[in-house]
Amino acid sequence: MTRLSHTFDIAPVDRETVDRIVAGLYQVAAACRFDGRGWLITPDEEALSLLVERAGELGLIDVREREKRIAEREQAITELREGDPSPGRREELEIQASRLGLQLRSGRHLEPRTRYLVAELSSDGIPVEPGDDETKGWSGTGVAVTSWDPWGRAAIDYAMPDGTGTGEPAVTWGSVAHDGAAGTLDWSLEVRLPGRGARLRSASGALHIDLDAWYAALDGGPVPPVHLSATHAMARVEGWIDATRTPEGRWSVKAVLDVRGRGVYRPFVAAALWAMRASFRRQDARIRREGTGEPTTADRLEQAARDWDTAAQAAPQVPDLLADLARVMSEERRRP
Repeated sequence: MTRLSHTFDIAPVDRETVDRIVAGLYQVAAACRFDGRGWLITPDEEALSLLVERAGELGLIDVREREKRIAEREQAITELREGDPSPGRREELEIQASRLGLQLRSGRHLEPRTRYLVAELSSDGIPVEPGDDETKGWSGTGVAVTSWDPWGRAAIDYAMPDGTGTGEPAVTWGSVAHDGAAGTLDWSLEVRLPGRGARLRSASGALHIDLDAWYAALDGGPVPPVHLSATHAMARVEGWIDATRTPEGRWSVKAVLDVRGRGVYRPFVAAALWAMRASFRRQDARIRREGTGEPTTADRLEQAARDWDTAAQAAPQVPDLLADLARVMSEERRRP
């Protein structure tokens, strides 16, 4: 057995703010509009830039990094259209020029049995077909609404690839369900890679988040508010998060990951995890010794805590930002 754990000291967010953010996300989803071919209509850059600027001021996104990605995409599009890149370079440029798109395939938006497709789009807005069997299983995610009640239960099923109408078996599938009344979120995942040895190519996972249990845990509640499990023929993983309130009013959040080998694979899993931990330690020691400026594992964990504090400070303003995004989304009629 190998157990990894880390305790974060982070800023709190009150329950009312969390509930308002969740309601704002539902509002954005309801505001989505689709063109005649079913593709999601996105706001124009002028309308979107004002919201991006506000999000950047709140520390929710890195505006410079976003601008960098946009510039790289535009440069890739130009090189594809005007240049004559080699096959290897063309593939690299096509990846840089692509973007994600959401298409309403059938039904009415957010009603039960409505189907969507999440697809990678080329620079011309055409769904990108995977180049080989190795990537085919991860292209085009089908999403089906099974229920939609923001104040009750909202749930979707997903499958990759989207085999609707083709009979193509999914490689990855599962569901996401939010119970607004109970304050819970459940996510399930199943993976079955094509090829021989189905047992070793299959895995499953589940995540459960309970907001009521989270705020109860802060005052000594007994139930871990977050639980993660994953199962494979070789190993089983259990993870959980406990939260308590510090004397200063902050949250002390302990994340634990427990990995156990199964059956005859137990010693091999233990050896692999030992080697992985040793590798991380050697890398961190090298970084400190050479002074390269690269972040160590501890640096990354500390940065994650700082990022949370920034988001927590901005959290009370997020519902208004989401409301404005929903308004812009509902007003737009232009296809991207």
